[in-house]
Amino acid sequence: MDRTSYLASLKADTTVLLDTAGSALDSDVPTCPGWTGERLVRHIGRSFRWTAGWITSGRAPEVERPPEGAAVVEWARAGCAELLAALDGQPSDDVTVETWIGPQPAIFWPRRMAIEAAIHRYDAQTAVGAPSPVGAELAIDAIDEMFTVVLPKVGIGDIGAAGRTIHLHATDADLDRFGGGEWLLTMSAEGPTVERVHAKGDVAVRGPVSDLLLLLWNRVDADRFQVFGDAELLTRWRESVAI
Repeated sequence: MDRTSYLASLKADTTVLLDTAGSALDSDVPTCPGWTGERLVRHIGRSFRWTAGWITSGRAPEVERPPEGAAVVEWARAGCAELLAALDGQPSDDVTVETWIGPQPAIFWPRRMAIEAAIHRYDAQTAVGAPSPVGAELAIDAIDEMFTVVLPKVGIGDIGAAGRTIHLHATDADLDRFGGGEWLLTMSAEGPTVERVHAKGDVAVRGPVSDLLLLLWNRVDADRFQVFGDAELLTRWRESVAI
C-alpha cells in the first residue's frame, strides 16, 4: 500500500470507530477485556496525539488527559485531525525518521496508524455485535508488520518449540496481486523468523486473511479456522504473544 491508501484507510476506519464507539460508550468491548467503548475512544485519541508528537518532535510526547463522557469522542476526532496534519507535514516516504523502534522510513507512521485504526475499528464494532473484516491488502500488510515490527519489539520469549514451524495460509481469492497470503514462522529461543512462502508447517492455520490478522492480535479464537497438525503449538504461541 502507498501513503494515499494508508491515509484513506485511517480516515475511514477512524470515522466508523468513533461513530460506533460513540454510540456505545458504556458498552463492554469483548475483544479488549475490561474496556468499555469510552476507554477505547480514550485510547485511540491518545494514540493519535502521541503519534503526532513523535512525527513533529522525533520523540514520545506528553499527552493531555482526555475528557470523560461523550466529550471524549470529539476530543479523539480532534486528535485524528492533529495526526493527519502531522502526517501531511512529513518528508518523502523514504526519508528516515525517528520512531519507537528506532529510525525508520517515514512511511512507517501512516502504515502503523492505518493498522491501529483498523484493529480498533473492529474492536468498536464488536461492542455492538456487528464487526466487519479488515480489507485484504491492509490485512496482509498488517501481518507483515506484526512479524517485522511488533514482535521484534515486544518479543514472545522461548515457548519451548525451537525449530518448530507454524504455517499461516490465507484462503481469500486473488491475493497474488498483494504478494500472496502465506507465512512460515520458525520458532527459536530468540524469537520467530518469518518467510513469505508456501510450505508445510508443524501446524497449519487456514482462513481468511482478515481473520488471520485478528487471530495474531488475539481478537478471534482458533475455532474459526482450519487447523492441521500440532494444535498445541498454536495454543502456546497465542498464550505467549499477549498483545
